[in-house]
Amino acid sequence: MSDVYCVRAEFGKYTQRFVSGGYVGIGWLPGTDLSSLGSKRELYPLYINDHPGLTNKRKIGTQVGQIARFLLKIKAGDYVVTPAAEAEWLHYGEVGPEPSYFYHAGNDGCLYRHRRRVEWASEPLKRSDFSGPFWNAMCSRLSVFAISQPAEFFAAVGQRRPVRGVAAGGL
Repeated sequence: MSDVYCVRAEFGKYTQRFVSGGYVGIGWLPGTDLSSLGSKRELYPLYINDHPGLTNKRKIGTQVGQIARFLLKIKAGDYVVTPAAEAEWLHYGEVGPEPSYFYHAGNDGCLYRHRRRVEWASEPLKRSDFSGPFWNAMCSRLSVFAISQPAEFFAAVGQRRPVRGVAAGGL
C-alpha cells in the first residue's frame, strides 16, 4: 500500500508552482545535488557544513531527518499532500516513477532545488473533507512528514486518483 506524506510549500507560497510544474520540493542544501546520496548518515556532514553556526544536535537531527524522509523514504506510488496558500485547500498527487527525485539548478521562480515528480490531482481536497484530528496533524511544525491517518486520506480521495498525463494547472 502507498504511504502518504505532507511536503509543505512555505505556507503555500510555492504550492501553485509545485502543481503546475508537476513536482514537490524542499529547499535545504540548495547548492548540493543529493541524487547520489544513499543514507541519512551521509546527510549529517553536508548539513553541518552548510550550517556551521548550528550546534543544537536535536535541531540538526530534525532537519536532517526531514531531508532524509524526502530523499530516502518517499517512493514512486506514494502520495504527497501540500496545503495551498488558502488554508481551505489541500493539493495531493502521486509520486512519479523512479527516479522520481531530481535536482533543479535553474531559476523557475521556486527556490526548492530538490524535487520529486508528482502527478497532481486536478481538484484539491477541502479542509471539510477531513476530521479535526487529521487537520490538526496537518498543522505540524515539520515541513516533511508522514501522514499519521492515511486511511482517512484515502477515504477522502475515494476514486479521485491523479490521471497520468493530465495537467493540473489552473487550480
